[in-house]
Amino acid sequence: MNDPDLHQLLRGNHRALLLVIDALPFPIYYKDHEGKYLGCNKAYADYVQVSREDLIGRNVFEVFDQTPASIFAAADMDLLNNPGIQIYETPVHSEGKDLNYVKFHKATFHDSDGSVAGLIGAIIDITDQKTLEKKFKRLATYDDLTGIYNRREGRKQLKLLCKEAIRKERPISVILLDIDDFKDINDTYGHDTGDIALKQAAQCLDRYSRAHDFVCRYGGEEFMIILPETNTDSALKIGERYLEALRSMEVQITSSEVIHLTASIGVGELDKEFTDRELMLKQADLALYRAKASGKNQVCS
Repeated sequence: MNDPDLHQLLRGNHRALLLVIDALPFPIYYKDHEGKYLGCNKAYADYVQVSREDLIGRNVFEVFDQTPASIFAAADMDLLNNPGIQIYETPVHSEGKDLNYVKFHKATFHDSDGSVAGLIGAIIDITDQKTLEKKFKRLATYDDLTGIYNRREGRKQLKLLCKEAIRKERPISVILLDIDDFKDINDTYGHDTGDIALKQAAQCLDRYSRAHDFVCRYGGEEFMIILPETNTDSALKIGERYLEALRSMEVQITSSEVIHLTASIGVGELDKEFTDRELMLKQADLALYRAKASGKNQVCS
């Protein structure tokens, strides 16, 4: 079917549709049953940077780069072989251009004897939407100051990892770590220095954690570290390593002045008989309180 044939299909009450399509601000195109272009609106011609006259008779491989063209061609053939409506999202990256995300809305049309004659599609740019989704996802997952996971994600992962530990009948422990005398750092050197100290502490904990452990900022100057496949005795040893790493770290105040951090740590382990993660957290919190009350800079269980 050629372009005049399509116009023939759209005559009568549908003639105005062509004018409407051309007036719409988003790209619209139509193809024959072989996937070759029959025409498009002005927005699509601008989008692919090919004139409408030159577009007719071409396929996607003559318009787009190889990777996106392969995706588009496969989707077109799937729709033509399974007539109806097709909606999907995909990234589009062309050489020399930024990565964009688009949503395709496509539908087949038929000729006078009811056979599939081709498809018509519209492209909606959803790059801004995807950018916002990624931003909100990051805000929901990561701590803005330290760059590590936040409390919400920590609670989520604790639930998942505890379920896995129960299913596999394996130990799991949790560490609650609180930077000692952090208020004094803020009061003496200012909140900017306090923020730097928290960032460095978070990076230190993340760096010294094992590959399967999970570190998050639990609130203020407190961090939670989930330790799968770890009992209390092993968690206490890991806690000591964290303390040593923090004590060895230097927070630069001026060109000639640094401060060293210490922390107090409480350890809790999931009870094999009464598997309540909240009780494990409470156990760790009480142990942290004991570490603070016993002079700080130590690990308790």
